[in-house]
Amino acid sequence: MNTTGTTVLRAARSLTLTGHVQGMGMRPAIVRFANSLSLAGSVVNTNDGIQIHIEGLRDAVERFIDGLQAQVPSNAVIETCRCNHASVKGLNAFIVKQETGLTNTAAISVHIPPDLVLCESCREEVADANDRRYAYPFTSCTDCGPRYSMIERMPYDRMHTSMAQFPLCDTCVQEYDSPTDRRFQAQSNACPDCGPRIWVRNANDQILAVGNDALRYAVAEILKGRIVALRGLGGYQLLADATSQTAVQRLRQRKGREEKPFAVMVSCLDEAEKLARLDPTERQILSSPAGPILIANYRDTTDLASAVTLGVGTVGLLMPTTPLHLLLSKYVRRPLVCTSGNAEGEPIVYDQRNALETLGPIADAWLEHDREIRRPIDDSVVRVIADRAVTFRLARGFAPMVLDCPQDEPMLAVGGQQKVALALSNGSQTVLGAHLGDMDTIPSRERFVFQVKELEDLVGVRNCRLVGDLHPDYFTTRWLESQSRPIIQVQHHHAHILSGMLEHRWLDRQVLGIAFDGTGYGNDGTIWGGEFFLCTASHFKRVGHLRPFSMAGGDQSVREPWRIATALVRDALGDAEAARLGFETGNVDPLLSLLRRPQLSPICTSAGRLFDGVSALILGIERCHYEGQAAILLESACDLSIEDAYPMPITSGARKVLDWRPMIRQIMHDRRYGEPPSAMAMRFHRGLASAIADVCRDYTSMPIVLAGGVFQNRVLVELLAQRMVETTLGLPGKIPPGDGGLAAGQLSIAAAIHKQGRRYACA
Repeated sequence: MNTTGTTVLRAARSLTLTGHVQGMGMRPAIVRFANSLSLAGSVVNTNDGIQIHIEGLRDAVERFIDGLQAQVPSNAVIETCRCNHASVKGLNAFIVKQETGLTNTAAISVHIPPDLVLCESCREEVADANDRRYAYPFTSCTDCGPRYSMIERMPYDRMHTSMAQFPLCDTCVQEYDSPTDRRFQAQSNACPDCGPRIWVRNANDQILAVGNDALRYAVAEILKGRIVALRGLGGYQLLADATSQTAVQRLRQRKGREEKPFAVMVSCLDEAEKLARLDPTERQILSSPAGPILIANYRDTTDLASAVTLGVGTVGLLMPTTPLHLLLSKYVRRPLVCTSGNAEGEPIVYDQRNALETLGPIADAWLEHDREIRRPIDDSVVRVIADRAVTFRLARGFAPMVLDCPQDEPMLAVGGQQKVALALSNGSQTVLGAHLGDMDTIPSRERFVFQVKELEDLVGVRNCRLVGDLHPDYFTTRWLESQSRPIIQVQHHHAHILSGMLEHRWLDRQVLGIAFDGTGYGNDGTIWGGEFFLCTASHFKRVGHLRPFSMAGGDQSVREPWRIATALVRDALGDAEAARLGFETGNVDPLLSLLRRPQLSPICTSAGRLFDGVSALILGIERCHYEGQAAILLESACDLSIEDAYPMPITSGARKVLDWRPMIRQIMHDRRYGEPPSAMAMRFHRGLASAIADVCRDYTSMPIVLAGGVFQNRVLVELLAQRMVETTLGLPGKIPPGDGGLAAGQLSIAAAIHKQGRRYACA
């Protein structure tokens, strides 16, 4: 009874929040909100989400429940909120509790937090000479800093991360425990007195400088044109002066990266604007908490060394991801090449124990730190296409990505051979993991096997059903077959289309899927890659494709587009015309002999290989040094003002076939009469877009999905978006349209088959 004789009505509730709620400043926001309403209770991270016990005056408890959504920090997302009545415990304060007794084998429902780039408040502290964190390379708060890369296991608490080895000093403890402080419950909190430290070492493992002296030493090395291996957030990166042609060429030679463009790090958005023409969406992406590499249109008037981009009309831009990156960028005062720390084709190096051996032939100095990188991860790569952010590489800031693909049975999908990423469902949630790379080298395959176990342990599943590709020669397929678990194998392009259906939440619909890529194993034993599928989540029917052609020399033709060009010209104009093709690096005559014996050359319908062959004819590209190089250069060459198109008629029968032969004939005519390559490149793109749109006219009653690596081509996709404004068109987006999103589609197919209790069906 109170002094007036009325009963004080008290109530208690138990809440469980799921979604992106751990590592996003959610617990501090909950504590502050509860305190503002004079409520008592507790909040704790668990494998099921955030659990809250709240009690106090009934009206205040109801206001807490009703107003909780409005208190969500900008980076957090509440997906579900389960609320139940609870017993009043008579508590007199609201506290943050630490969960104990959990094992890392429990299936988790909560989302794994991604790494977040340096926030503006921490940036200001690092730049303030009067602040105790001035120039401290590991400054962070609840709004920024490492998450995924330092997690040992979930739930996300300091004791479960690589920050556990750094006990907080008294001042940091006060920040960590104070609900009014920006660093309240910031698991990555640290300062110069208690946190990680930096030093520089040489190839002989001798320490040359520590602390701020190490920063100055690394900066001096870069300004001398040398290469510094930086131990970053998710692994080593190689830094060089992006304005020095000599330094960039040296990095190319040592890394074995002959022609693929390098990403460039700049200190701020104003510096990025000097290098590229940015629209509002691109500026927002560069400044976002994820902080990916943004592929943007390059300004020719910059001071960048030509060896950075090598004639490609775009540049990959990156803002500083950590205070260490910011300090280096500001002290050097010029753009920096910032590329993954590895030999070309191998996984990113992240362990100090083998960094000297692996990067020894590349780097001149190593800028190190002593915070363990628990989970290696590359930088994400994004490009804006048709006003949408399209993910080319899913990694830091985005991964692991939660997928809207619920299923009861745990499953692991392993992708293909290139740009491999894993997708995993534990029965409670489904995630697409970080980019692992191509499976062409032994180190990459070892990293794959390691990451399978790591992701299974983190998400909480073991010995589940496996899903992969049909291609018998993929490493991932052979690995599947070596495991003593049930396996499902699905068609490559069906999986591509399913990833697009998943992107747009069309898994319950029938769509026309257009899958254009380099190679994929077809049901008829040939190589597919220019496909039109009428499909659902569990079934597809092949209703169209590019006219087949020979991949003369098999896999060798992927690196030597002149071989594809010869096959295309021979098919379109005959042996005599093909024999007149003049190539500097290839001999046409023996290739023609090979083409006269079809059984010696695989047949394909690959749109990626068509781009390669056309690039050889229009731009004279005879050899490719990386996947998609010829197509990238052909897109870059386009004169957007050209409005006419090369013909690509469609023949009807059992399937619609896009006949590229008239296009090749016109290209050869234009070559003969000296047409500008820029005009020819644009006519090719317009012709292909027109043909695709023509096929789609018979399917306007259903959604149309663009999938596969070819649809990373901005010119082609935007032409299609312009031509198909009356169509429900599923454009690429957050899930990579290339092979980096393949596992998401594989998992979606397997889930549908399992749910329907039917066999995989295709025609």
